[in-house]
Amino acid sequence: MNEQPSGHHFTLTERMQFLSSGTKYDSCNQSAVCHAFGPDGRCIQLYKTLLTNYCSGECTYCPNRCERDVTRVSLSPEEITKITWSLYRKNAIEGLFLSSGVIGEPELTSQKQLEVATLMRQQGFNGYIHLRLMPGTPKYLLEQIAEVANKFGVNAETTNKSNYSEICPNFDYQNDVLQRLNWTDKIIQKKRREFRGTNRIVGANDTQFVVGAVNEPDSEIVNTVSDFMENYSLRRPYFMSFDPVPDTPLFGNTPSPQWREQRLYQVSFLLKEYGIKADDFDMVYDENGFLSNSDPKLELAKANRDMFPVDVNSASFSDLIRVPGIGPISADRILHSRPLFEEKELTRMGVVVGRARPFIRIHGKSQASLSDFLGACS
Repeated sequence: MNEQPSGHHFTLTERMQFLSSGTKYDSCNQSAVCHAFGPDGRCIQLYKTLLTNYCSGECTYCPNRCERDVTRVSLSPEEITKITWSLYRKNAIEGLFLSSGVIGEPELTSQKQLEVATLMRQQGFNGYIHLRLMPGTPKYLLEQIAEVANKFGVNAETTNKSNYSEICPNFDYQNDVLQRLNWTDKIIQKKRREFRGTNRIVGANDTQFVVGAVNEPDSEIVNTVSDFMENYSLRRPYFMSFDPVPDTPLFGNTPSPQWREQRLYQVSFLLKEYGIKADDFDMVYDENGFLSNSDPKLELAKANRDMFPVDVNSASFSDLIRVPGIGPISADRILHSRPLFEEKELTRMGVVVGRARPFIRIHGKSQASLSDFLGACS
């Protein structure tokens, strides 16, 4: 790596632009302000940047890999702090999302990220701080980062050791990623106990997958997400569609369609919020293990047509949330408002009646022909 730690021959604005666009594979789109979900579930706006795009890593999909000829710049912790405060005071953002290239070693990189978060807290910043850390970050730094960041984690990128070694040859999947996810989970649980009864919010474990960089099917990604939810308390995985970057080893590969990313987000939500199991989706994958570009909840309903229609006045919570157009909140409202007599009552509870209609009965009366609906969808 060519060590030019600041790139000061570029203006601050130019370096900000380079480092915001350099977060191509870090959760948000390529702009300085991005949308993300905070630990309380709200959608919030964050200033998103890399600390630096200098990188010793050789990740085969990444625009910042060390062997690629790209303009290299950095921002100092003081500069990032100043920019974040400026945007925050203008109400343009609610916090900071900070990632980085690998500055020689993961430990040094994470120390620099910690320095940014610590400086901001020392200056009285009470906004949201999300740090995307490097594989191989030492445990002692994870513990220190938990004192100042609301959310942090290491990217898994893919589903297993073999795939990971193909796209991230500098790191070890088991030790540098899975072990860090395990440590992060335990540290977060400890901090939540310590901060109970205070205003301090600590988000759940965090990771991301680059969808389509290797040939893993959706079924493999879904099973991995499910395992991470069980083993590392993962709540909301991030997915970024692979898009080939010029002058990288994977440039000739086929890009992953954006809709695939969207469908995986929908499945992960069904896993976490609906209690649906990973193997329930086995019946909706194609012969190669991939999802179709269709709502996976609707596909599950079509594959389990014997479950429907359900009577909204007698169905259990688990049966209600299987109905397209009914989510956990509206299902709970139904349970606490029964008996129900008309569709407009369901509408007031947040049910998308147009979607739910073929799958429900009200007092034993079907609202539409399920056979006709499923026939039209097939």
